[in-house]
Amino acid sequence: MKLRLRTYTIFVAVTLLSSFIPFQALCAGTALDSLEITPRESDISSVNDTLCEKNAFNGEIFNSKQLIVPGLFMVSGLIGAIDCNNTLNRSVNEAFNDLSDGHTCKIDDYLRFLPSVSHLVLGSIGVKSKYNFKERFLISATSHAAMLIMGYGSKYIIKEQRPDLSNNHSFPSGHVALAFTGAELMRQEYGTVYGIAGYAVATSVAVLRLYNNKHWFNDVLMGAGIGILSARIGCWLLPFERNLFGINSKSSKSSTVAITPTYNVAEKALSVSVIAVF
Repeated sequence: MKLRLRTYTIFVAVTLLSSFIPFQALCAGTALDSLEITPRESDISSVNDTLCEKNAFNGEIFNSKQLIVPGLFMVSGLIGAIDCNNTLNRSVNEAFNDLSDGHTCKIDDYLRFLPSVSHLVLGSIGVKSKYNFKERFLISATSHAAMLIMGYGSKYIIKEQRPDLSNNHSFPSGHVALAFTGAELMRQEYGTVYGIAGYAVATSVAVLRLYNNKHWFNDVLMGAGIGILSARIGCWLLPFERNLFGINSKSSKSSTVAITPTYNVAEKALSVSVIAVF
């Protein structure tokens, strides 16, 4: 267990550093002569700050302070993983077991997708969005790829047993990571009000994972941290993807999105088909 935790600590550290270093290097490496003004030597630091905030990639902003919140969640979750039987984990688990009294509620299996789907769709049905559909699609794809790598990479490194003893893929919560990825994407895309709605859904998913006895408390903390960080990675990488795919952020070309939900009564399964033309 100690070896797995040591390996995972390195994994988390590399993840955070890999999110931080490229953007710092970008800011440090931007040529000052690309500006239309000639700064005085005394203004070099302020100009560098401006370059980091309004660089050649259409004003995308990276700020290392954005790592604080997801970092705190991830570190708190990692501390709990060192001993999943610690007092806090046990207390929260027992409280939810008393609350559920053996009952389960499987709606979290569906709610986890809602914030991510909303992030893609709301801008196409009239809600004012920050980016066009192509950009939202790229951000979403990148964010969810990062979430899958960090989330499932963590599961196979730590191999923490679930509180219901069903398997050893408890840490972190994939449901929570997915829900918080979508919630943070909604906040970044549509602002505070929609962000609050997204985070309300994501928090509900986290509570239900505890209610269903599928996760320890530290699992949902880590899942939340991974989700928030993944969404921010998606936005940070958008400028590079714009250049890679030749996307003009000022393009007014509209996109058409068709969403068809389907419920299979026999298998009690819900599916959603999304067709996008852009």
